[in-house]
Order: sequence, then structure tokens, then C-alpha cells
Amino acid sequence: MKILYLALGYLISLPARLKGMKFGNNSFIAPGYDCLAVRLKGVILGDDVKIGRNAWIGINGDDPDSKIIIGDSSSIGRSVTLSCLKGIKIGRKCLFSYNVSVLDHDHDVSDLNLAPVDSGLTNAEEVAIEDECFIGAHSFILKGVRLGRHCVVGANSVVTRSFPANSVIAGAPAKLIRMLETKD
Repeated sequence: MKILYLALGYLISLPARLKGMKFGNNSFIAPGYDCLAVRLKGVILGDDVKIGRNAWIGINGDDPDSKIIIGDSSSIGRSVTLSCLKGIKIGRKCLFSYNVSVLDHDHDVSDLNLAPVDSGLTNAEEVAIEDECFIGAHSFILKGVRLGRHCVVGANSVVTRSFPANSVIAGAPAKLIRMLETKD
């Protein structure tokens, strides 16, 4: 049965592999991911990474150094969006719930003479989510954010600034709720 599962996973991921996405050992992307209108070269999955159905993962622009890196043993829920101009790095053993969006850029809507669809994107700022973070459902992690190790982001949060390790944050915009403490 395991061989069948691995073969099916390989077949499902074949279009992404052909477009340059790199898969670590036992990594899997579920059906329904977008592979037609996105650049996947520069997307790197570590070992044992699982990505749920209907993911939208893509690198925008032409910068060959742009990367989306997902660390070993991370689990990314269904309907996630990872949209990158410069860089998104997700650490090891992270858990993303469903409908999470991580973006390292914004749309430039400052010129009133241009419709938003014609205005382009702002300068990108890398996003880093360190090891063992949990991101709750329907949350947004925006450009320039760095979340320290073992941060917890509550559902429906909009994270616009960085937080240190062990922070529990929630809200729109996200604010510090409390700090996690080690159990002795």
C-alpha cells in the first residue's frame, strides 16, 4: 500500500516537478494545486513536507534568486497561498491550518491614475517563519515579517510585524497575547 501511495504522490506532483519545484524525500502536494500560471522553479520542499489540496504556491517576477523554502516535516493545510517576489522561508515542523496566506509583497495602489489591476507590485521584503510555528486558519502573514521559533498565530489574524520566539499572537493587526514558557 505504501508503494501505491508513493507512486500516486509522485504522479500528482509531476507537473510541479516538471516546472522546477524540488521535493525532499517523502514530501507530498495534494491534488488541485495551481501549476499553469505560476513559476515553481525556486520552490524547495524539505523531507516529509505535506501540502494540502488546492494550494497556490508561486514565485512572481523574474528574479532567479527568489525562493520559497519549506523545512523538513512541516505540514501546510489546504487552500494555502504562498506568493513570493523575493523570499519566503518556513522552518522545520511548522503547522499551517487551512486558508493561510503568506505574501512578501503588496499591490501598489497609490497611483490614482491607475486601476489596481494595472498598478503592479511593491518592493518585496522577505518573510521568515522559524521552526515549530503554528499558523491558525484564515491568517495572513505579510511582507517583512519574521516569526521566531514556536510562535502561535491565532485564527483570522493579520500579521504585519515581527514577533520573537514563543509569542502567542492574534488579531487584525496581530498583537502579542502572551509568551509561552517552557514546562519544567
